[in-house]
Amino acid sequence: MFFNGKDKHANGQTAGRRNNRELVSLISSDLFVSGNLVTPGDLQIDGTVEGDIQCQSLTIGQSASVTGHINATDVLIRGSHTGGIEARSVTLGKTAQVVGDISHETIAIEAGATLEGRLTGRHRALDAVIEALPFGEEQQG
Repeated sequence: MFFNGKDKHANGQTAGRRNNRELVSLISSDLFVSGNLVTPGDLQIDGTVEGDIQCQSLTIGQSASVTGHINATDVLIRGSHTGGIEARSVTLGKTAQVVGDISHETIAIEAGATLEGRLTGRHRALDAVIEALPFGEEQQG
């Protein structure tokens, strides 16, 4: 496939790019991946992944299956996921099936989604304050 410069949306963005970020990496529906995935960019999974995932933004498609821990800024799940999730923003679509604990700042769960696990809300500013507190020996018990 060749890029001719004409493949742009009405808003001026190049197809395949999101908010001036690099291209989205794609695991297609016919692909099975066994191993950890790490990218500083965005990742869309439509196939099967067995391994931990670390990325900026993660989309798990409706037919996708992911087993492993997820660490991302933004997570959208429409398929199935087994394992923990640590993210700033998590959205479970109506077809999502999640088994595992979710640590988040914001979460949205559409009607129809299933979740078996615990939700832990986190506030980034509070976490920074807690980490900065000096814990001397006099405070340890």
